Amino acid sequence: MYNVLAMTRWAPMVLLLAPAAAAQSYNITDLGTFPGGTVSQGNAINQCGQVVGYARFVNFNAHGFLWTERGGLQDLGAIPPESNFSVAQAINSRGDIAGYSTYGNLGNEYAVLWTHGRLVDLGTLAGGTLGEAMGINDESVVVGFSNSSTSQPHAFLWSEATGMVDLGTLPGGYYSQALAINRGGDIAGYSNAADNRWHAYFRRRNGEMQPLPFLPGGGNASGNAINDRGDVAGGSSSSTSSTLPVVWINGSVKDLGVLPNQGWGSAFGINNRRQVIGWSGFLAFIWSPGKGMQNLNDLIPATSGWQLQLPTGINDRGQITGQGLINGQSHAFLLTPTQ
Repeated sequence: MYNVLAMTRWAPMVLLLAPAAAAQSYNITDLGTFPGGTVSQGNAINQCGQVVGYARFVNFNAHGFLWTERGGLQDLGAIPPESNFSVAQAINSRGDIAGYSTYGNLGNEYAVLWTHGRLVDLGTLAGGTLGEAMGINDESVVVGFSNSSTSQPHAFLWSEATGMVDLGTLPGGYYSQALAINRGGDIAGYSNAADNRWHAYFRRRNGEMQPLPFLPGGGNASGNAINDRGDVAGGSSSSTSSTLPVVWINGSVKDLGVLPNQGWGSAFGINNRRQVIGWSGFLAFIWSPGKGMQNLNDLIPATSGWQLQLPTGINDRGQITGQGLINGQSHAFLLTPTQ
């Protein structure tokens, strides 16, 4: 998740400065860290521009955070005691936040929901010790994965009405994760199957998991994000690469390509304008139907000092969050379009 920011060469001709200025497409905001800490990462952004993720303290422990323009970085806490670890993974337009927190014995993780200023322990599937919430929609329906007393981790769906429901796997599989859910309740994720391959899947609300196609020659894929149109963004192996960034539209897979001199990548976010973000090699990218793939490091001020590494979430305003390097430290960032 690292890259090198290309250095701008100054030319003696003033006219050459115009393209460089025009290339700036985003302002960048450093979301900072908790007191004494040096690491933070943005994991998701809602339509209001609120960002969630995690940040470390001076003792290297970490808690989930909520960042707002007025409130800055706010510690979301963890399942008591406060020394427990937590990560915020997703946020909806109401400000409800999904993630996970360690609990009890080392290695135990429970899915959690932060809502109305309190932390709700969603637990695990029956008898499980591991649960992580990965996505949430505006109905506050949560998806993620959990093990149980009888199975390895399976994708789950949680709602206040139903509690945590095991979504199973693709036929013949034993492991699955639900990574994202849209406003209509459609879900994306990945699962193994009877063919011993890992498949990206699309699950329509109240339906069954449907495997999504690989790129030609591929044998493994993951659906990492979904928009309200049902488009899924993620990664698929191919005949020439371990993983390439892709988007599935109406069930068909599209290769998004890679940045120059980069041979692999994956997509991690998609909005309703079909703008896709992810990484290519160790370079952060944005892809759109009109402009194709662009290096995000070329679209921020050349003097910012940032090296954008991992973009993780994008909203319909085109704001992007993720993690990058600034002054040798890994910090969460917010990109806001300038036009």
